[in-house]
Amino acid sequence: MASEIIYAEVNFKNESNSPSIYSDCATAPKEKPTSSLSKPGHPSLLFTSLMALFLLLAITFLAAFIFYFQKYSQLLEEKKAISLTHKVITHKELNCKKDDPPTSDKVWSCCPKDWKPFSSHCYFTATDSASWEESEEKCFSMGAHLMVIHSQEEQDFITKILNPEAAYYIGLSDSGHRQWRWVDQTPYNESATFWRSGEPSSNNEQCVIINHPHSSWGWNDVPCSGKQKSVCQMKKIYL
Repeated sequence: MASEIIYAEVNFKNESNSPSIYSDCATAPKEKPTSSLSKPGHPSLLFTSLMALFLLLAITFLAAFIFYFQKYSQLLEEKKAISLTHKVITHKELNCKKDDPPTSDKVWSCCPKDWKPFSSHCYFTATDSASWEESEEKCFSMGAHLMVIHSQEEQDFITKILNPEAAYYIGLSDSGHRQWRWVDQTPYNESATFWRSGEPSSNNEQCVIINHPHSSWGWNDVPCSGKQKSVCQMKKIYL
């Protein structure tokens, strides 16, 4: 019986204290805004993550754009070289000489009038001055391209017919980051180059001239927009 009385009293006390318990529970919802504000860094973390993702996507897109732009430029140059190979130009007058021995079933090797023959090519020196790109376009209109030099023999041949007081564009240019490239897409061989001492000298000079400023002929990199004379080259015509 004693234990039942105590239990009743405990029960009774709990009931008597219930208003205060309810009172505490009633105030509990008022504390919820405080608990929700206890994580102020959560929205900032989400924003930072989104910005990092956006930046990563932007960098990826820029890298892909640069890569494909370079590939596109290279394809255009290759297409131009191919179209030059298949382009048919009719020259009004040819100077020919008999091949000995003959080339295939062809007997005569010819160059257009005013062009100089050497080995299997013909060369033309332009007397007017133009930018590198304009000079290449002029050569292209004649079924040729700016001169390509791969040997000492070619260098010696062309320098004998050039004016030492002038400078001439050749078909060598920088496609970017000092990556030199010939207009006919033949490999650039560093062991067969004729740069002057200290040349090439500037990343802003991306086209090449051959000139004779002192005692000998040599190559020098210059801005492509400069006005210079030029040398065109084409394959001989065989008849």
